[in-house]
Amino acid sequence: MQFKYLMSHVLQRFLWLTGVYVAAIILLKIRFHSYNSILEATTNGPSFEMIKTGHPYLPIFWILLLVLPMFIIGDSFNQIHQKLLWQIKSQRFTKRQVGLINLSFLVLLVLGYIAVIQTTMISVDLISLGFAGFLKHHLIAQYLAFNLMLFMSLLSLLVVQQLCGWIYRLFLLLVPILLVVYTAFSINTLNPLNLTMASRKMIMPHTSIVELLVGSLLLSMTYVLIYGKLEMK
Repeated sequence: MQFKYLMSHVLQRFLWLTGVYVAAIILLKIRFHSYNSILEATTNGPSFEMIKTGHPYLPIFWILLLVLPMFIIGDSFNQIHQKLLWQIKSQRFTKRQVGLINLSFLVLLVLGYIAVIQTTMISVDLISLGFAGFLKHHLIAQYLAFNLMLFMSLLSLLVVQQLCGWIYRLFLLLVPILLVVYTAFSINTLNPLNLTMASRKMIMPHTSIVELLVGSLLLSMTYVLIYGKLEMK
């Protein structure tokens, strides 16, 4: 029942926001047709060297890729629980169980979002580069590695969003968005979000992958554990 309400609540925003981003990807490839992968074009950003020399810029496609899921989920959990609170309690579900369902929904949302975006990118690359060109550029390995980094990054950001929303509702979107923008203009190599940016991932420490994996797991566990000790608002 909780999944049903959540899906009906975010479905329209999911379709609209991902649809707009997909359309932008296609238009970008048509407008700037080249032999480079659309994956690199949309996930590129200012390198550490550019920032050090005072030439940063705002990587719009990269930022949108990371922040759109935040707008899709928004304050949905709080709104849905206000509708289902008494029904959940009457069925004797624990708050920790509800938190685990929320986390499961975030995982499915991220997987669905990545599936739509990456299917579009792969299709665009296959059409523009051809199957031989797709293999020549080693895009299979690049997409697999990028999707893994993107999944952990998006899940971490969404969990941070929900944790910040407990502190103050304004922080629900403000804090994670500022974190993404900060990453774009920062030269901090300890920030694992840099792994999702094409111009930085190759020079990131190998330990950053482990940090991102452990960080996403710890954030997810913390969310469920803390949720179990808080009253549903």
